[in-house]
Amino acid sequence: MYGSSQAAPPESWPDRQYSRFFELDGLRWHVQLQGHGPVALLLHGTAGATASWAGVTPTLARSHTVLTVDLPGHGFTIVPPAVERARNPFALGGMARVLAHLLHHLQLNPTVAVGHSAGASVLLRMVLDGLIAPQRLIGINAALVAPPAWYVALVAPLLGVVVESDTVAVGGAKLAAATRIIKTMLESTGTPLSPEQLARYELLCRMPTHVHAALSMMARWDLPTLMRDAARLSTPFAVIAGRRDRWVPEPSLARAVARIPGATYRVEEGGHLLMEERGADVAAWITA
Repeated sequence: MYGSSQAAPPESWPDRQYSRFFELDGLRWHVQLQGHGPVALLLHGTAGATASWAGVTPTLARSHTVLTVDLPGHGFTIVPPAVERARNPFALGGMARVLAHLLHHLQLNPTVAVGHSAGASVLLRMVLDGLIAPQRLIGINAALVAPPAWYVALVAPLLGVVVESDTVAVGGAKLAAATRIIKTMLESTGTPLSPEQLARYELLCRMPTHVHAALSMMARWDLPTLMRDAARLSTPFAVIAGRRDRWVPEPSLARAVARIPGATYRVEEGGHLLMEERGADVAAWITA
């Protein structure tokens, strides 16, 4: 295994009282389920976790059953190496399939599906593959374009077959613990984070399983196929971009969204972690 993963969120973890764990197909899922009403599924992006939505869930849970999920390998969802080899849950299609099986197990059918960054790509893949049929799909700084050159230059040496190595995952976690690299990366998002928010990301990035999952997602993503298939999307898809987002450049995202039939696009003030910066506003946009 890629080092150890913390078994459960710490006491200070947002919405911890709603945390539940499910063993399914060899994965140990961590989800948070709260509220009543139509189901709203919220998916974080690469290297995020349920806490990414902490500013959104209190408002949204007043009118919806809110399901947040730690994606495979992220946060407190555990993917043993044998399951990774068998199901490829870090690839876009594989992640869509295992998540759909989780929803079937929970007997939850999302009315609205909201994804941040790579989470939006997962939801789009699920809709296109007929795995979910929400009435609305929303992407917050949706990762529908290649990352900028500076980001690729920073991360690329860690990608490819090297991410299969236990050494890389453990080394990345140690690097996060011993340096300010996580703070530097988060500052580059264009979103100002509170000390509490920053501490949560630092905790996650000290977990080798989390580091491995994030690097593996980036190495195995297939955006060209996703965007080709998106030409047949019939579900209403609203994409909201942050004007200060440096990870998903707004002009490039606007061009990508223009290729998707019926998709709408708007720009709001904020950085890449828009739901952490303007949680109450994001909740209002979801319910509008």
